[in-house]
Amino acid sequence: MNSSSLSSTERLARSLRQGLSLELTLTPKPGLVDLLDSGSHPDLSLPLMTASIGLVGDYFDSVAAALGRGALLPELVSLGLRTEEGMLRAFGTNTHKGAIFLGGLLLTGRARAACDDHLSIRRAVAGAAAEFFADGGPAGTHGQKAREGYRIGGIVGEALAGLPSLFAVALPAWREEFESSGDGVKASRLMMGRLMQKVEDTTALHRCGREGIERLRRDGRLLEETVTAGEDHFSLLRRLNEDYRRMNLTMGGVADMLGLAFGYLDYQGYLTEAATQLEWTERYPG
Repeated sequence: MNSSSLSSTERLARSLRQGLSLELTLTPKPGLVDLLDSGSHPDLSLPLMTASIGLVGDYFDSVAAALGRGALLPELVSLGLRTEEGMLRAFGTNTHKGAIFLGGLLLTGRARAACDDHLSIRRAVAGAAAEFFADGGPAGTHGQKAREGYRIGGIVGEALAGLPSLFAVALPAWREEFESSGDGVKASRLMMGRLMQKVEDTTALHRCGREGIERLRRDGRLLEETVTAGEDHFSLLRRLNEDYRRMNLTMGGVADMLGLAFGYLDYQGYLTEAATQLEWTERYPG
């Protein structure tokens, strides 16, 4: 099917698949799988995560198709649960669970919104999240225990607020730097730094407690300062990755939001102009 004949939701689904690939290959990322290593995830690898993106991308397409025929939330939730089960059977671990939930929620919001206006989509996302969490949502997960133990909103609060980390943090950060410098790599690193400062990352809490979140905040500020000063952010990120590996610290919530942001930037057409700069392997010092 020609891309011009696709609905907005179908185009967003394709872009979200691309966004996950860009997040995976953004390198270096402290504590996360990238083109250099597996960060703080010895159970994961680049080929495994690449295969997982294929599975999740097919799920995004299925959600868009279901929304196109007027599917209600229970059917969409069932699609997500089946995808999670397939992910665990295929890979034996949680590769993209957050992306399944967030991507499905964003697609639902876009389908329900009257237009591409961010406020309309945020309201629709918040409404869908309120419907999903009306009965309390999934229990017994690491994220749920971290949210209760540390009294934070985490991914639940993010969803119920209409994805502020995406629309009010990540997208403005990327556009700000790219419009200023024309450098898509710097824009991506600034976006990551801002998200490290804002996302209530329950994976960091689960692994390292409050210290883990505080470390993400400090390092996010340092990364932002390094990027805006035009200094060597690549070497900084390599050093942080070594620290996070020693600490067993990771930032899965930040990774999920990065993937969502890259997908939405692609959907908006921003990455077309920056595409040649987002070949991360060509930007390594060595």
